[in-house]
Amino acid sequence: MVVRLPSYDSVRDDPIMYAHTSRVLHLESNPGNARILVQRHGDRDVWINPPPIPLEMAEMDQLYELPYAREPHPSYGKEKIPAFDMIRFSVTIQRGCFGGCTFCSITEHEGRIIQNRSENSIVREVEHIRDKAPDFTGVISDLGGPTANMYRLACKSKTIESSCRKLSCVYPRICPNLNTNHDSLINLYRRVRSLSGIKKVLIGSGVRYDLAIESPNYVKELAQHHVGGYLKIAPEAIGDAPLSKMMKPGVGTYYRFKELFDRYSKQAGKEQYLIPYFIAAHPGTTDEDMLNLAIWLKENGFRADQVQSFLPSPMALATAMYHSEKNPLRKVTHDSEDVTIPKGLRKRRLHKAFLRYHDPENWPLLRDALKKMGKASLIGPGKKHLIPQYQPKGTGFKPEGARRPKKYQVFRTTHNGLPKNPKTN
Repeated sequence: MVVRLPSYDSVRDDPIMYAHTSRVLHLESNPGNARILVQRHGDRDVWINPPPIPLEMAEMDQLYELPYAREPHPSYGKEKIPAFDMIRFSVTIQRGCFGGCTFCSITEHEGRIIQNRSENSIVREVEHIRDKAPDFTGVISDLGGPTANMYRLACKSKTIESSCRKLSCVYPRICPNLNTNHDSLINLYRRVRSLSGIKKVLIGSGVRYDLAIESPNYVKELAQHHVGGYLKIAPEAIGDAPLSKMMKPGVGTYYRFKELFDRYSKQAGKEQYLIPYFIAAHPGTTDEDMLNLAIWLKENGFRADQVQSFLPSPMALATAMYHSEKNPLRKVTHDSEDVTIPKGLRKRRLHKAFLRYHDPENWPLLRDALKKMGKASLIGPGKKHLIPQYQPKGTGFKPEGARRPKKYQVFRTTHNGLPKNPKTN
């Protein structure tokens, strides 16, 4: 059986048809039940085969134990490659993701069914790094993949798994058919960190904290042995409206993870902090959502050093939202749910400025916005205010391409707002 998609011309010319087509594509992403998709392009049809059957563990081992050089291509010469430095001492333990975040297309590239390597295969690669990698200091920078903690997690029933058409196994809540036991991952961490010559095993991939709190022993293992002072996690937003368009858990889940992380860090006598990541200007986000996030950041003592603004990317459902201003998480028609889209350079700059409320360069833009929003009471010198009334000399919004002051100081802070590691930006 095949599913005929709207023609290329229709999708190109009608944003609603684009969103509908994107929804169908994502619904046909389970290799157990996906149907062939056919789309007309001019005088010919494009035939899209279903996703491949996931690799078995032995096949994953065979693939990842091929004799890779583990070095950049010789054509780069001695040029420094930051991306390589980040991953040169890391090990991939899994492929795929069943999270379904709308701004991400990992599921479409790697599948929603997790493909795992065996413990023995992973250990052999760690030993190869230890024995053969130049400049190895004994620290493994990551055991992970698209997500840090989906290793060997899967549906409890192969029958249900092969017939499921949900876009996510964890949204709006964790599916009761999903096995969330992290014992296999805990055992892997312990085995690798016990190897001779391995001083530390860090986890650099993003932790899916809504899964982690289902296994408190995993949070304990992570906090007490595999964090180097800071752990990156990605709430992405705190408001229900933008979170619903991202298919991410509510902020209450973040608080539950933080409570466990802080408790186990304290038990180990370690001072460690969570570093949350957020997205500005994501579909479904209003100015009020970004303002509330800025207030939350200030109340919790966070000053974001680097932030990201949403950019439409191929295959992501959020891209369909951005283009069509409709919600493809439900049936798409011309009369279906509208989605607020932060478009335009000024709007996107404003949303990014809310994330960096502490930067004097953003204060003029934020003052103007707060006054228009009827929130001028947040401008002033006190702790209850978001931004001050004064403007440091030489700072303020500059046209695109204008140079920033050379001595403006950026501070990365702890959760309580105390400055750490000042650097000149």
